[in-house]
Amino acid sequence: MKATFILSFLVLLFFNTTFAQKQKKTLDIEHDSSITMMRKNIVRFNLTPYLLWGSGNYVLGYERRINDFQSVSLNVGSLTFPKIVTLPLGNGAARDFKNTGYSIAADYRRYFKKRNRGFAPDGLYWGPYIAYYRYNLSNNISFDSLGGQPVQGEPIQAKMKGSADILNIGIELGYQFIIKKRIAVDLIMIGPGYGIYTGKLKLDSDVEIPEEAEVLQEIKNGLIEKFPGLDGLLDGEEVNTNGDFRTWTGGLRFVIQVGYSF
Repeated sequence: MKATFILSFLVLLFFNTTFAQKQKKTLDIEHDSSITMMRKNIVRFNLTPYLLWGSGNYVLGYERRINDFQSVSLNVGSLTFPKIVTLPLGNGAARDFKNTGYSIAADYRRYFKKRNRGFAPDGLYWGPYIAYYRYNLSNNISFDSLGGQPVQGEPIQAKMKGSADILNIGIELGYQFIIKKRIAVDLIMIGPGYGIYTGKLKLDSDVEIPEEAEVLQEIKNGLIEKFPGLDGLLDGEEVNTNGDFRTWTGGLRFVIQVGYSF
């Protein structure tokens, strides 16, 4: 009886000590739920394309908390480049620039459990992302010369049509601040990725434009000069009569977003 009592006491002491140690470890990394009030949703506005290319670029997003330290998000919106008054071409000028575009991006976020004081969606996070962009371009172009030879009479009028599809996949690192338990400021600080760029440039004119004139190549070079960000999309690929091009390249991602938590 006495031996049984002693054995029971030792077993109870062992489990009590183990539980206390585990409880101490848990308390060492205790998180503050008042930062987010455990709210699960954020709606937001992506400032980056608006700041880069001005009005006409509106990208809205939604983030959903799926557990204490994980979330998923989706961004969709319309994109445009600034209006071009004159595209720099050696033998002509492009005017009446028109374009439309849209983007879709999704990511999965894992918030650092041991570094963040609060729960998702607040603090430092990392995760994979995928982003798709579509652009449609249209220009009216006039040429004073073709293939190094001046045009007789009135300049040749043509219409340039183009499209581009960009698909990026990568890993991002970011930090989201929850201010006053409602306002969210999301900064994707780095997002190395790899993407495929496909597109088309096509020139329509009532006058036949010879292959050796390299007009499409010159248009492509003019677009790169006006928008250096297209360098990875257009540079390094020859443009033929149909204007098709395709290339793979790496890239980075930097995003600034503001939102509302509920």
